[in-house]
Amino acid sequence: MFGADGNALFLKINNRLTRVNFDDVLYIEAMSMYSVLVTLKHKHIVYATLKTFEERLPFAHFVRVHRSYMVNTELIEAVEDNQLQLPGGHEVPVAKAYQEGFFKRLRGI
Repeated sequence: MFGADGNALFLKINNRLTRVNFDDVLYIEAMSMYSVLVTLKHKHIVYATLKTFEERLPFAHFVRVHRSYMVNTELIEAVEDNQLQLPGGHEVPVAKAYQEGFFKRLRGI
């Protein structure tokens, strides 16, 4: 499925291992048994659940903010009405169930 190397992921995309830098990933969105890694330039669809990413990725600056989203806390530009504003006009919701943990984590950054 994927492997980690320092500050990057090697994802199997279209039968090819593609390097994706952690710092470039804005957020990861769940779509059934797949996940979509969103960067400013690309959307990579990967056959892996969000839970798999949550368990296996070796970096600390991603946090689960919704049943369907993990976000790169390093790239959050603003928080407004429980919506995270990210570069490129991307927005990610923060679900009520994740708000307390997210805001504690945000204050600890």
